[in-house]
Amino acid sequence: MKFYVLCDIEGVAALSCWDDARTTGRFYPAMAQEMSLEAASAAQGILDADGSHEVIVEDGHGDGCNIDCGLLPSRAQLLRGVTHEIFGKTGPFDESFGGLLLVGYHAAASAPQNPTSHTVVSSRIFQLTVNGALWGEMEISAYAAAYRGVPTLLVSGDEGVCDAARRLNPDIITLPTKAGYGYGVLSKTPQRVQEELRQLAREAACRADMVSPPALPSHFHVELTYLHHYDAYGASHYPGAALISPTTLTFDADDYGEVLRFFYFVI
Repeated sequence: MKFYVLCDIEGVAALSCWDDARTTGRFYPAMAQEMSLEAASAAQGILDADGSHEVIVEDGHGDGCNIDCGLLPSRAQLLRGVTHEIFGKTGPFDESFGGLLLVGYHAAASAPQNPTSHTVVSSRIFQLTVNGALWGEMEISAYAAAYRGVPTLLVSGDEGVCDAARRLNPDIITLPTKAGYGYGVLSKTPQRVQEELRQLAREAACRADMVSPPALPSHFHVELTYLHHYDAYGASHYPGAALISPTTLTFDADDYGEVLRFFYFVI
């Protein structure tokens, strides 16, 4: 069976501020290593379940060049860089995969559970809601997988994103790495998170056949609020988008593929 491990950095153990996630930050090298080791732990857990499984790890943070390929299990493959795939940051992801694992994920923009909570572009997006519910990158990715009939099996990251994953589908295995307190975090140690992630990824792979993707709504009403009015105005030229305030635009579609296309061009 094939599994896809999509990784971000803001939800990994110990990361506590924006500088930690940026290449110029003093602690970025340590955080990039932790992202690599958490990706490796998830990949190894899948292989522990069955050594014949195929595992693709995607580096989904920034320019996609953060994970050290040398730290991954030898049987795993790493997708580096930005694919510009219109259906979300899912690279070669398709219907042939048995499950998606989201590692190092974080709470959505405007959510309080992580000092680095954001949705795709922290300098641009204030809040995204779909059908009245707050959405972040976890929801975007999980529904992109569901669009292909693939279940999301595991989500690791801050408590906020884990809570959101359980609301989306109670069958998703979650691993909270830390809790946000103002502009700080209370974090598990990296070693503990790596150990738990390997164990839970093995469990997720073993029960992949028992988990179903969330049902796609019959209609999607999107409201996207920007930090700056000029970004909203520029994005309002996307076909079907409409401004409802100086900083918020709406978009409606029945097909989630069209919603993902909208996200690609306006976020």
